[in-house]
Amino acid sequence: MPEFLVVRLHTAAAATIGAAAEWIVMDGSGARRGNVQSGPLDLAPAAAASRKVIVLVPGTDALLAEPVLPVKSGAKLAQVVPFALEEHLAADVEDMHFAVGKRDTRPGTPVTVVSHARMEAWQALLSDAGLHADAVYPETAALPEVPNAITLLIDGARVYVRRSDTPGAVLDVQPLIEALQLALASGEEAREHATIFVSEDDYERERELLEGLREFTASLQLKLLPDGPLPLLAANIVQNAGVNLLQGRYQSRRKMQVSFAPWRYAAVLAGVFLVAHLGLKSWQYFHYRSQEARLDAQIAQIYQQLMPGAPLPDSSAARRMVEARLNQLRGTGPVSGMMTTLATLGEALGQTPDVNIEAVAYRNNQTDLRVLAPSVDALDRIRQLASEKGLEAKIESASPRDSKFEGRLQFKSPGA
Repeated sequence: MPEFLVVRLHTAAAATIGAAAEWIVMDGSGARRGNVQSGPLDLAPAAAASRKVIVLVPGTDALLAEPVLPVKSGAKLAQVVPFALEEHLAADVEDMHFAVGKRDTRPGTPVTVVSHARMEAWQALLSDAGLHADAVYPETAALPEVPNAITLLIDGARVYVRRSDTPGAVLDVQPLIEALQLALASGEEAREHATIFVSEDDYERERELLEGLREFTASLQLKLLPDGPLPLLAANIVQNAGVNLLQGRYQSRRKMQVSFAPWRYAAVLAGVFLVAHLGLKSWQYFHYRSQEARLDAQIAQIYQQLMPGAPLPDSSAARRMVEARLNQLRGTGPVSGMMTTLATLGEALGQTPDVNIEAVAYRNNQTDLRVLAPSVDALDRIRQLASEKGLEAKIESASPRDSKFEGRLQFKSPGA
């Protein structure tokens, strides 16, 4: 399962690399893979190895909206969005960056707006710290959604708010009671069901105020955050990613960084097999070359025995001449000696395919033959054919070799 490093930048972190930041490692299911770490931002890259990096930026610097647009997608959508939100912005649209998401079941199109100045400051901050972000979201995009209820997250002086089927927002209002009053002012007479996430320290400090909210809600759940808001925000953002701010000119251009660690054993084995394969092929090549050289020498020896005094041609020509001579012998009457034996053997071998002659020795009307045959039956076939031609034939030995059988046969002319 992939892992993510989720880094939360605080408001002050946009100004200096030494400002405090928080980070935590999560898996794709939203389970934490360690404790919350905090400190200067340049300490965070140590935990980023082989993990995707998600950066949460202050929600006070971003606007989340879902305008209903006349077009669904494409280049025209990017052109329409700034004008659809122009009335909600205090700055010129030319100074703002608009990140557009995919339309879901709701009629509006999710859009996140932040100033170019803030985007450039965050990117410079991350670059100086040696941290490359794969995605950047405002904290408000990471707020959990509770169906048919309002969700509040209290983090020090800020109150984060999200109602069912609406984007998140943040209130930076003091004192806290006024921020809570604004957050709970839905404009409806009916009271809302509310879930409030709060750190243990903030709860102890504001216990009386928070418990008193039960009188103004249909139901109230107070959920304490022992390690602060980051684990809650991180778990929600890895499972329910919002609109990534890294679009357009800010699009992530990370160079491909493929980790070969999981494949290194397979690569080593593949290398070993490749070397072994090449070594085997090389051995087979030189082995067959040496066998060919020995056969050429044997062909030359037989040729000189058959045709004493004749100049020795190359091995292929010598073989053709020996075969021609044997064919001549087949058509003549009985010929004594080695010629008779060779003629008979030539006919027997011609009727037994895939048999290779490796050595021939002749002495005193006795011919010793060493062949490489596909089976013992092939050796016995040669013996039978030779016997039918009047030779005394027997198999001296048959040994397996290279998926074939090396056979040693002995032939004697009649009366030898």
